[in-house]
Amino acid sequence: MALAMNFNKLKQEVAAWVDENIISAQQAERILARYSAEVPAYKRMSFWLQCLAATLAGFALLLVISKNWQHLSWFAQSSITLAPLLLAQLWALWQERKENHLGAELGWFFASIALGANIMIQAQIFHISAYYPNGVLFWVIGILPVLIFRGSHINYLLAAVLFFMYLIMQLDHHQFSVLSFLPLATLSWFAWSVQRVTTLVPLIVIVYVFLLTILARWQMGFTGINWELAMVLFSVALTQQFTRLTGDWVRRLLYLILGFTAFINMLLTFRLLAHDAVKYSTSVAALFMAAAAIASIALYRKALREPHLTWLIVLNIVATLASLLLQRALPAEPGLEGYYIVRISANLIYLGTVAALLFRAIAIREKPVFMAAVMAFLLWTLIRYFDLFSNYLITALIFALSAVALVLLNKLWEKKYEN
Repeated sequence: MALAMNFNKLKQEVAAWVDENIISAQQAERILARYSAEVPAYKRMSFWLQCLAATLAGFALLLVISKNWQHLSWFAQSSITLAPLLLAQLWALWQERKENHLGAELGWFFASIALGANIMIQAQIFHISAYYPNGVLFWVIGILPVLIFRGSHINYLLAAVLFFMYLIMQLDHHQFSVLSFLPLATLSWFAWSVQRVTTLVPLIVIVYVFLLTILARWQMGFTGINWELAMVLFSVALTQQFTRLTGDWVRRLLYLILGFTAFINMLLTFRLLAHDAVKYSTSVAALFMAAAAIASIALYRKALREPHLTWLIVLNIVATLASLLLQRALPAEPGLEGYYIVRISANLIYLGTVAALLFRAIAIREKPVFMAAVMAFLLWTLIRYFDLFSNYLITALIFALSAVALVLLNKLWEKKYEN
């Protein structure tokens, strides 16, 4: 435990050194990589297992109480519900005083769960009737002081999950609360302060759903697949701003984002999805979001990490949006037939992205990326086979060209990489 505690303290110190410009982000990565292997995996997992145990213990307590719930007076019911919250907070404060940071973190996490139980059960005891998603919103707001004054990572994840649930409920009812800006601002501040992948990814998801609730509440129209493309660009721009993320995580996130972008390209090769995408291609909100994200990426172009990947994603999405707008400018086609500009462009953009990845992998001699690009190419041939099954001639031509391409790629790899 002492070793794990020392490593956690080292991570905090290294982050502070980066903030104070004592060392660079790359030097911080090397320092942490040198000592992370010395911390056994089970030591790093122990805190999360304790959090899970605390959650299960809370559920067990609620089940035991609920068995005799109806036979208790309102005062007993209220006191029993309040007791776990007070005990958890006292435990957390005691652990803080002992400077046992992991114990305090566990106590605050259990207190956050007990807070939610109090909000729901106390409302039931006293027959408080209200718009039910507000209970989840108040639960999130109650956790925020722990984030601000304690910097609790596990409570950030809990608050992010709860806020996501609240936003989904709001979206379902086409409702929006001004109070929701408070959790959004706090979660954004915390994610920016900590700058880990486990804070960045939840923040991206929350911002995505938050903006959807605004669009739905004021009936700004269905955004279509353009909104997903715009949010992909937003994710890239935001990832570039998290400068304390390790280079490995930035690379993984950008590859994941590129994979999602290629998946959208593949969807647009089908008639039905191309029809729906063209129908909503002029969404002002989506186009504004995409333009703002591209402007941010261009503004910080000299400081971009993984610039090849970043610009590949940007070019892919810009080309996709351009094809949608071009198709929309043409006369409308009856039914779901046609939409050839979008469908052909989607195929070409997908293949162009795969080809760029292949040549990039060869240039940097990174075989996993090369193999992933080859698998993406084979996936495209398989999907085209099912899509064009009735047209034997075109399908046979695609397979023949794919076979030739694979042989040439293999020879190119052997020539560049093996030697």
